[in-house]
Amino acid sequence: MASETANENFTAGIRFLKEENMDKALRAFEKAWKEDRENADYMSYYGMCKAVRGGEIGLGLELCTKAIKKEFFKAEFYQNLGKVYMAAGNKKGAIKVFLKGLKFAPQDDGLNKLLIELGFRNKPVIPVLDRGNPINKALGILFRRTIPGLFRKGSGKG
Repeated sequence: MASETANENFTAGIRFLKEENMDKALRAFEKAWKEDRENADYMSYYGMCKAVRGGEIGLGLELCTKAIKKEFFKAEFYQNLGKVYMAAGNKKGAIKVFLKGLKFAPQDDGLNKLLIELGFRNKPVIPVLDRGNPINKALGILFRRTIPGLFRKGSGKG
């Protein structure tokens, strides 16, 4: 069971992340994780920060993967693991993790946003035709407008 201090450190870490202060976030998550090394939330966020800010990709992969094994249904764990892959320069690995996360949380804005930032694009509607083919373009636009859930990029309106 997580202590009150660990929860306070974790909450502070989330706040620092939102403020884009990765150094303070890393320190806060580290304190929380050291108090409760089995808490999946602490594990995932500390692992992500350790990889992204601290450059310790191996530790980040280990902790984020372990967190997902404990609680596979949390979209933010897939975001964190994907960010570790991005820090390692593995764009394909990050996309794969984000897509896997969307299986559990299809409407998650964070996962969709990260996929769009990476330039992920769905396959053309008619795969045998080039993406730029006017038929593919027209069908893609039509489907995205009439069936928005069919194309994840369509949820990025904002």
